[in-house]
Amino acid sequence: MRIAFTISSYRLTSFVRLGILQIKSLFPDSPILVSDDPSPESPEIQKTCDELGCAYRGANKRRGHFAGDFQSLVNSLIFAEAIECDVAVKVSQRFIFRKPEAMQVIVDTFDNNNIMAATPGQPKITGQTRTASGFGAFTTLSDVVFLRVGAMSAEQLLHLYRGRLIRETVPWASFIECVVDEIHTIMFPGRTKKIEEFTNPNPIHDPIYLRRYQASEKMYHELAAKHNMGGIFPLNEWGQIENRDYFCRPAVI
Repeated sequence: MRIAFTISSYRLTSFVRLGILQIKSLFPDSPILVSDDPSPESPEIQKTCDELGCAYRGANKRRGHFAGDFQSLVNSLIFAEAIECDVAVKVSQRFIFRKPEAMQVIVDTFDNNNIMAATPGQPKITGQTRTASGFGAFTTLSDVVFLRVGAMSAEQLLHLYRGRLIRETVPWASFIECVVDEIHTIMFPGRTKKIEEFTNPNPIHDPIYLRRYQASEKMYHELAAKHNMGGIFPLNEWGQIENRDYFCRPAVI
């Protein structure tokens, strides 16, 4: 089974480098694309890709948080198709695969030929932060998305999102979690999986992945140290990182 990874990136260079290094360590035969929304850090991100032997795809215009992440999902499918892989994986930059068991979870999921797509499900929230509680309201998480190549086209994905933006008038219509949930409910009902192993860290102190609101900065630093790298790993909200420069709603679809 050939698996292609696409890292959705914007500004956070340390996370991007760590994500690439971890994928190369855990999935050494898997190609990697970095799908980057433009920022002042983009030249450094592209340089990292060149240094580590990854493909890089930037945009001419900043798309914004939601559309940038969705475009990375579209790019992941196009990338995996182009290099004849079996599974396309879109992973957000602050979601880091941590242990070898992650690979087996993916393989076991797609060994079932009935499964066309997979994502995390609804996380369990027990006395965590306000951020964690917010994500706990979603029945589907979108920071890592797995698609079987050939099950759908990039145009179908775009149609799904554009259709949702036209059809829905609620404030959360453009949330990526909501459109990814429609892959489960509309595109492939009964033919997808919500993967518990990527939903709730188990064990908490030795998880197979790191997710920003289920982990600590220390855990990212400790993993980075294994690659002899330092870095900055902020886990706060984008509104706090970018302040007035932050915009989440789609600018370009």
